[in-house]
Amino acid sequence: MKNRRLASGLLAVGLAIAGAHAEKYVHAEDTSGAGVKWHPGHYIMVRGAIPDVLYEEKVFLGVQKIYNWKALEPQKGRYDFSSIKGDLAVLEKRGKRLVVQVQTKAFGEGRNVAPAYLQGPEYGGGVYKTSTGSFNPVIWNDAVNDRMIALYQALGKELNSEVYLEAVVLPETAPSSNIGRVPQPGVDLYTHEKFVGALKRQMKALKEAFPNTVVIQYTNFPREALQELTDYQKEIGVGLGGPDVRPYDPGLGDPKSAVYRFYPQLAGIVPLGAAVQSPDYTIRRHNGPFEPTPVKEIYEFGRDKLRLNYMFWFDRPGYFDKVVKMMKEPLFPKDVAGGLDARRPQKLAAVSPK
Repeated sequence: MKNRRLASGLLAVGLAIAGAHAEKYVHAEDTSGAGVKWHPGHYIMVRGAIPDVLYEEKVFLGVQKIYNWKALEPQKGRYDFSSIKGDLAVLEKRGKRLVVQVQTKAFGEGRNVAPAYLQGPEYGGGVYKTSTGSFNPVIWNDAVNDRMIALYQALGKELNSEVYLEAVVLPETAPSSNIGRVPQPGVDLYTHEKFVGALKRQMKALKEAFPNTVVIQYTNFPREALQELTDYQKEIGVGLGGPDVRPYDPGLGDPKSAVYRFYPQLAGIVPLGAAVQSPDYTIRRHNGPFEPTPVKEIYEFGRDKLRLNYMFWFDRPGYFDKVVKMMKEPLFPKDVAGGLDARRPQKLAAVSPK
């Protein structure tokens, strides 16, 4: 009993030092009613196998992992969530949590993560070509959006009640193409209004599908849509996040036009979580030259400027070990959230979106 009281006291002091001023954590078992699972802190971002360091270092609460649409829906209306369930089973045994990124966008020449049936006039062409040569779904086509929403609903039905499923993330909002100015043959005409409307519809559907799980939309572009998108995220309680934490990138940090300015505005209202992806360790701006940023500066930027609840660190060899080393330092915060804001956001258990 004495040891438990001492541990509780140390945790309270750690949270205060971190500036969290946190209310009591909602435990993983609380998934009933309006309760939303809430375990903010540091997670490892992985693409393949779960690294052993997750189990060796208590500071990491779990992993964020990408699951591609075409693998989750190999045939129209036939879903396969075995990969997610398998990872959940492994993590649960070790007391670690899973953040699922439902990947509907592709990156890299020729890549396409949409299911094979998503093509032809019925789906407005199904996919369009991005500036990097990959293919992304034509979300401004209603039939395409309907299929994506059907996927979210199926995921929520099977997984929302999983106590170790911490959050579900939607990929970045950037169109990654100039399709608004240069139409593509066989692809439905893009308009700003349809594109933004489709994003909002997806957010609402995912929030409704996962009433007991944190939902985060990675919002970064187009700039002219940022105010409307973040206003809607605030309204319905969908978290704000992004695929990059770059302290010196004007494309993300311009105080007048870029997305980072919205994080402090939404802090304490909706969940905030962002990924430190592989390039973030070595470049300071999009497509910039090799110029590494010290991991401590990345962490402090995420903590102090973006006021993040979650940080997802990509396990890039040669750089992730520096993250681990930083977190082992004596002065690194020892609270559960690793110095990040642990307060439960006001909108976390909000009523269903309008």
